[in-house]
Amino acid sequence: MAPIRPDAALAADWAAMPVLWLVQTSGRGTGDYSAETLARFLPPGRGIKLRSFGHDPDGVHWLLTRAGTALHHDPAYARYSHQLVLRNDGNRLRGLPRYDSPDRWHPPLVPGAMYALDTHSPHQGLKDPRMKPLGVVLKLVIAVDRDDLLTPREAWPLLSRLLHEELPDTGQTTFAAPRTWGEAS
Repeated sequence: MAPIRPDAALAADWAAMPVLWLVQTSGRGTGDYSAETLARFLPPGRGIKLRSFGHDPDGVHWLLTRAGTALHHDPAYARYSHQLVLRNDGNRLRGLPRYDSPDRWHPPLVPGAMYALDTHSPHQGLKDPRMKPLGVVLKLVIAVDRDDLLTPREAWPLLSRLLHEELPDTGQTTFAAPRTWGEAS
């Protein structure tokens, strides 16, 4: 995770809005995604945290954030993160602040929302006032990262495989999937 200054110029290979596509699916997880259960993957406190865990052989994994993320980009990792929302207490994504206006916001990231995020472009997770976030915002997604942008039809079979799986007993601190994950099948 490489921090970016809010006043940074938009590089030629960066997207002003890093959410490249978003579709609403019928996918709803059946696991226990309560704050109490998710707390075992996070250190105590209320501050910003990101945890990635449970990677399968194709790189499909769980991604949990608390209180959003700082403005950053992830050039050391696969370019595109495809994500399926299981729980979101009121988080949205944006790029550089100067390109952020309500008419450019993506639809709310409610459970079942599936989207592709350009992680090499500046992005930040912050409270979404449309969702009336209360307290510390938790967001849990199933994610798979690739160097090539997947279509929703390509991403769905990968992401949906964890919908009916329980969270692992413990999580480990990792970051976005490295470029060594296999190609999408």
